[in-house]
Amino acid sequence: MGQDEAAAHGGDGSPYSGFPSDAVGLTAPDIDVDALPPALRRELRASHVGETVAVALYDGVAGASRDPDLLTFARSHRTVEAVHLRLWSDLLPPGRRSRILPVWRAAGRLMGWLPARVGPEAFYAVVGAVESWVDGHYAGQIALSRRLGAPEALIALMQACREDEARHSRDAGRLACRPGVVARLLAALAVAGSRAGVAVARRL
Repeated sequence: MGQDEAAAHGGDGSPYSGFPSDAVGLTAPDIDVDALPPALRRELRASHVGETVAVALYDGVAGASRDPDLLTFARSHRTVEAVHLRLWSDLLPPGRRSRILPVWRAAGRLMGWLPARVGPEAFYAVVGAVESWVDGHYAGQIALSRRLGAPEALIALMQACREDEARHSRDAGRLACRPGVVARLLAALAVAGSRAGVAVARRL
């Protein structure tokens, strides 16, 4: 069990802080990425960017909030996102990754810092909305992968990540039960930014 997997589980093997992960325990599929159709390679690059942003989002909470529940939530969910990022990094050769990863990391940190600074309700609203959108995005990637005849191991990786993101959305949704106007605005902006970011990541 690697460092990320160990962090994602308690000493008795139970999921860390009550947040299980379908991706923990997986390894990146052994496939030739260069042999995949260009459209699918673009999607893999976008997935790597998305998980880079997700890890940075939870990193951005540091220094923005002192709420103990929010900080616990961020730490536990970051652990799962770090597993995702490791899997996509193991799969995708450096030459196939986005050329502007520092920009994505900065954007992710801001996406986490700003709502956490506003307050827990805003942070949970942003996470819930973004993760719900990512769930749908992964669903689209899975459908495309099946149409293009992608290896089943790659589709299984996408599906595992999708299940985790859907779980994260539900976790946040239960906590953001009554988001105010500012929280809803930040959530809408985060989703719009995520949609635009995917379009850029497919090209850069």
